[in-house]
Amino acid sequence: MKIKAFKFKYELLLCIFLLILFRANWFIELVLFQVIGIDYDSITANITVIILHAVIFTVVIGIGLHDQKKSLTDVCYNKKVSPAVWCAALLCSIGFVMLHFYLNNLFYLVFKNWLVFPDVDELGNFNIIFVIINSALIPAIAEEILFKGVIFSGLEKKYSRWIAVMIASLLFAAAHLNLVRMVPLFLFSFCTFWLYLRTGSLLLPILIHFINNLFATVLISEPFYSPETFLASQIIFWAGFYFLQRLTSQKQIPGDKR
Repeated sequence: MKIKAFKFKYELLLCIFLLILFRANWFIELVLFQVIGIDYDSITANITVIILHAVIFTVVIGIGLHDQKKSLTDVCYNKKVSPAVWCAALLCSIGFVMLHFYLNNLFYLVFKNWLVFPDVDELGNFNIIFVIINSALIPAIAEEILFKGVIFSGLEKKYSRWIAVMIASLLFAAAHLNLVRMVPLFLFSFCTFWLYLRTGSLLLPILIHFINNLFATVLISEPFYSPETFLASQIIFWAGFYFLQRLTSQKQIPGDKR
């Protein structure tokens, strides 16, 4: 019997190409900062990094859209949702973000003796505004468009909806190249996919993704790693989930014939 598992090779190659571009970007930044001598803490450096990251995502998304013969408008379709749905989604997202960071810490504690974690200050001395733009806003928008609007769209033509969601979520987690965070990232992606398919709005997953990245880069602190966080996250998440279930119904994403 022919194995169907590798029908997603194009989507996998798209993710690999993204990683290759980011590796090339690392080399470009090294040249700019170390060879040419641009001050790493300067506004010029901040803006340069943001532009490079935005260009990388634009190139990969552009290739995917071109191959699927779609426009950015097609994949960024957003069904209007009520303020009540936004509030429920926000409640759900805050609870899940808290749970996500609790799981991150849990997996770190499990694997910390097996893996080597480099001691790197990723934020450096960058201006906080630039940090939010580069590490929270751009990835939230670009990754949601790429993995839901491009990769998921391609996968759904080859698999059933939820198999496509699982593969896209797995690719999302793997693309971060962080073994310890694989499971939390997979669950995070799956949760945002559920919200996307439930409401028909890409803005809601972008909001959750932004909040998650904002916590990771700016707001996160030790109290979020406590057992109390787990309990609080469960209460907040399931309350939001309940209201979302009551306020929304399964929506059809444009192009879906199911």
